[in-house]
Amino acid sequence: MSEEKPSTALTEEESAAVDKSSSPSIGKIVLGTAGVALLVGAGAGLGIGAATPTPQQQDYAVSATGPLAPSTQLATEVHDPHGVLSADDEQRLLRDAERLDAPAVVAQLHYLVFAENHENVNDTVEEFIRDARPELIGADDDSFADGVLIVGVGLDPRQSFVFAGNDVADALHLRDGRHLDDAVTAIQPGVRDDNIPAGLFAGANSATDVEELSQTLYDDAVGSRTAGIIGGGVGAGALGGSLAAAAGATARTRSRKIAQARAEMDLVSAEYGQLAGRLDQIDVRAHSLASPFADATMRRQWEEVRDRFLRLHDEVDALGELTPSSPDKEFLAKTDEITEAALTTRQVSYAEDNIDTLFRLEHGDDVVRRTELEALRSDVVEAQVSLEDTDSGLYRELQRVRDQADSLSSRTGDEDFLDHFVVLLADYRSVLGELRRQQFDDVDEAEATALKSPAVYERGWRPGYGYHDFVPFWVMASWHTSNVQAQQAASSGATNTSFSSGFSGAGGSSSF
Repeated sequence: MSEEKPSTALTEEESAAVDKSSSPSIGKIVLGTAGVALLVGAGAGLGIGAATPTPQQQDYAVSATGPLAPSTQLATEVHDPHGVLSADDEQRLLRDAERLDAPAVVAQLHYLVFAENHENVNDTVEEFIRDARPELIGADDDSFADGVLIVGVGLDPRQSFVFAGNDVADALHLRDGRHLDDAVTAIQPGVRDDNIPAGLFAGANSATDVEELSQTLYDDAVGSRTAGIIGGGVGAGALGGSLAAAAGATARTRSRKIAQARAEMDLVSAEYGQLAGRLDQIDVRAHSLASPFADATMRRQWEEVRDRFLRLHDEVDALGELTPSSPDKEFLAKTDEITEAALTTRQVSYAEDNIDTLFRLEHGDDVVRRTELEALRSDVVEAQVSLEDTDSGLYRELQRVRDQADSLSSRTGDEDFLDHFVVLLADYRSVLGELRRQQFDDVDEAEATALKSPAVYERGWRPGYGYHDFVPFWVMASWHTSNVQAQQAASSGATNTSFSSGFSGAGGSSSF
């Protein structure tokens, strides 16, 4: 089980190739279709509807490969030129950044906080970067440097913002559009609640959320097609323009699917066979786990992903006929099978790592025990920081849990360590339930997304997550922010992407 596994990330050359060939300009497609829709009348509406392909959800799935593969290293800096943040706030931002599932294209995350700023905070951002960190300006002097993501807030007048280097903006669609809007507005609920670190983390999380991006692209495509049909057409020339736009969209979607399929096939080729060779070992270890954390839920999650992996055998054998020299049409024909194989392969890899962590926790590995205790304690501290009243009963209960964690950290070698850890987690779960009732009651539960912990086959899982439905505070806070953001999105101002200087950095800001 200690065998070193190959990385699931692609090489820089492969990432660059995917980035170049697989990033369709959805914004241009949407704008082109919308422009045509304004020109045409109701008479040609049915014709446009028939000629424009109906968007399919799978066509807008954003593959976690190439520039969107999980990052293995993210450098994070906090810039607070006016001293708004406390030392604890800055440490919290740096600590929370480790939980981001940032894609590989994001090499640097910079948090910015201004006590005072221009009416257009974009200008303040540009001026600060040029003066304090000029290396974050690209070689063209007209954009932010590649690999850079900037997330921040100006407090007077109050504006949130997200900016990015050209490669990051292209990969994550942060030049304009709804994904940028969502990332910018995600910052606002936390800042409104005087919890700037929570707001900035929410903005960074939204900007780098690949699954959220996939859903946004699909929703935009559906809306674009509907707008085109409603607009109709007034003449053959206008209709021809619509058909050309539709054909262009189809071609770009096809090219993107092929590039993703090739990148995902590379991942499957590198990882699947070795995981298959270790699968029995992983399964034996999973079923040897004896702590309460290895409950029915965790075992069911492992068996579900294991069985999916086993069912892939015949499909992967068939996919083995594909080689880098195979024509595009062969990759296109196997897109769904390749995507399923890549997803399941990656999930089994995560499950292996997580099962190994729990096994080591159970068998007295001091480093793992201290690491998991520190992670839990940090989560408790974040929950405390979210409370304004430090004299409240809820704050005191969180402090009691924090003290338990501190006490247990000096007894990681005790035979009954796991028993105490289980009690600690149960106590924390009860306190978090009360925190949710008191602090997060502004979420309409009937309309909210489901609140759940990461599964054992997901990257963010830790021992105890999901045990008796335990959900850590960081997941709960992210859930709360995203749902509040959705409720407030309709009333938020439009994202401003302009700079007074004419600077063309990707991203934008919004007042609130």
